[in-house]
Amino acid sequence: MGFDYTTLRDGTVEPLLAEFGKPGTLVVNDLVSGEPWESQIGSETTYPVTVVQTVFTKADNNGTLVEMNDVLFLVSTDGIVIDPELADRFTVDSITYQVVRIDPLKPGPVIMLWKLHARK
Repeated sequence: MGFDYTTLRDGTVEPLLAEFGKPGTLVVNDLVSGEPWESQIGSETTYPVTVVQTVFTKADNNGTLVEMNDVLFLVSTDGIVIDPELADRFTVDSITYQVVRIDPLKPGPVIMLWKLHARK
């Protein structure tokens, strides 16, 4: 059984993610002005992130929310100035995933890390 990163207290998350994590990239599409239903995709902005791949809990894996090849990542907030959104993509180990769900882990006012549900 792996280490449960979600049980960490503030101040210990980033060093452990840096030690045991691997590099990934958050790809954000910048939208050109216009109404939301008429917006055009502009340039892409990439953000390097540190991630740990983990497993879904039985509560998450109920057959409707999680598909067979879905992946759960714990994503470090270190160096990221934006919050991930559902329209973003995520690349780890040269595999590109679509973001399906984002859950910030913040036991207090500051987000410690994101639980990112991703799909190929």
